[in-house]
Amino acid sequence: MSCYELVAFDMDGVLVDILSSWRYIHTCCGTDNRETLQAYLKGDIGSQNLTEQDVALWRQAGKCRQDLEQFFRQVALMPGAHACIQALHEQNITTAIVSGGLDILADRIAAETGIQHVLANGFHGNLEGSIMRVLIEDKGKALRRLTVDLGIPLDKVVTVGNSHYDISMFAVSGLSIAFNPCDDKVVAAADVVIKKKDLSQILDYVLA
Repeated sequence: MSCYELVAFDMDGVLVDILSSWRYIHTCCGTDNRETLQAYLKGDIGSQNLTEQDVALWRQAGKCRQDLEQFFRQVALMPGAHACIQALHEQNITTAIVSGGLDILADRIAAETGIQHVLANGFHGNLEGSIMRVLIEDKGKALRRLTVDLGIPLDKVVTVGNSHYDISMFAVSGLSIAFNPCDDKVVAAADVVIKKKDLSQILDYVLA
């Protein structure tokens, strides 16, 4: 029996094989956020402002919520995702998505796999401003809030991520897994590194 009680997954690059759900929508809409993204990376604007400007670009391109939902229907789950979630639930391990990505995709994944809790970002109404549930630069804060709500100690938590944005979650969890890592920083911060695109491989460490 596993000693862990919660597995919290990043979404982009982990549960789905796209690196950014935000970037994916820009590609689908033909919009360009490079200017605001650079401003964010330089620290000139925060994540709330970045996402609000992203949503505004999609609205200006004539897109609506239904368009985004249709785009996301084309995104495939990471291989092994269904088997992984099923095996965790069979061991009574709670599952969650903690992502800076878009909640439309996160909610779809949760519905298809049975993942029980979703923390992700989105927007009001029909592309009217953004909702920040997970700070991109401090995902650990969202994870800590979730564990308090669930009454699960942090040392009983496994986090699965793929980029340096997940390191703040790694820092507060009992076991950290860099899955399909996209940068060296997340590899250095992880307890376990898995480079094969098969999410069921995390079970060897979570259920050991």
